[in-house]
Amino acid sequence: MKKILLLIFAAAAFYLGGAYRFTPLLVFAAAAALLLPTMFILSRALAKKTEVRFARSEYSAETGGEAAVSVICENGGRLPVTRCRADISAAYPNSKPDKIKLQIGADANSEQTKEIEIKAPCCGLIELKIEKFRVCDWLNIFAAPKKCGAVCRAAVYPKERELDVSLSPSHGMSGFAERTGLGGGTDTEIKDIREYEHGDSARLIHRNRSAKTGELWVKELEKQADIIAELYLDMSGADAAEPRSASLFYEVLSALAAGLLKNAAAVRIFYKSGENRLITARNGEDIRGALLELYQTDPKSLGAAEVPSGGVSLGLDCRLSRDGKTIKKFTSDDFDAESGVLEI
Repeated sequence: MKKILLLIFAAAAFYLGGAYRFTPLLVFAAAAALLLPTMFILSRALAKKTEVRFARSEYSAETGGEAAVSVICENGGRLPVTRCRADISAAYPNSKPDKIKLQIGADANSEQTKEIEIKAPCCGLIELKIEKFRVCDWLNIFAAPKKCGAVCRAAVYPKERELDVSLSPSHGMSGFAERTGLGGGTDTEIKDIREYEHGDSARLIHRNRSAKTGELWVKELEKQADIIAELYLDMSGADAAEPRSASLFYEVLSALAAGLLKNAAAVRIFYKSGENRLITARNGEDIRGALLELYQTDPKSLGAAEVPSGGVSLGLDCRLSRDGKTIKKFTSDDFDAESGVLEI
């Protein structure tokens, strides 16, 4: 539009200047005529020395929040870049990408960083790509296109929460070194007794102490080194799963693993990617590491891990089961409201 207007003004100035022999108008017409090719050449010259990229290759966020992604405009030339327009796409697997428009610039022989906020409504891996960018001349008349292809990823994790899990030693389950009960075959010892805090499990209330004092007291349990919980994943169909359904699966997996760690020294998570694989989690950081490993695994290679007799499995449909019998089927409507004890 600017080019057309400039040409119209130049033609009008040339016509009026010639008709009335008014020299300033003729000078203006000549300057306008020279300005267009000058700005065209300038935009191409600036583009040759300009690159746009992500500051890092990996970012992280929590569901419902935003990932702050840094984009760098690097100008290696002797002239400043006043405006560079980048087209960025952000997409979960099996979803339509969101399009983001970014404007950024940089002084001569320098770089400038600008942050963009990427919405993270679901658990999983968001792939961001700078498909192309355009470097504008100083008057923003021409924009020289340039391919880019810079890529980064944002891992979106569930909010930290844990299910209230009750482990039943009466049910057999594979142990770490020997086939013991899920509770290790022995009762977990009481380490200490303390006042009740919001969020403590009702099953940990010390009834005798609470009855004597009239206030709620809870038991702190000592984790035993031989208690190793095992969880087997069935991720068949992950390559076709929509982001929201996959997100619920990861939320359940994270909360279930965290709940198991309240009773066990570690949780072994088995999944199949071509062959059976194992991830051992001992704390919240390990759980996020396990999620990231699953995020980064080719979904086409994921299947159902082999479950031994008495083993507990979690399916991509968020069905928790043992020996083919459903323990709990989680849904998007009731997962946030889960407050009862989950008997495993």
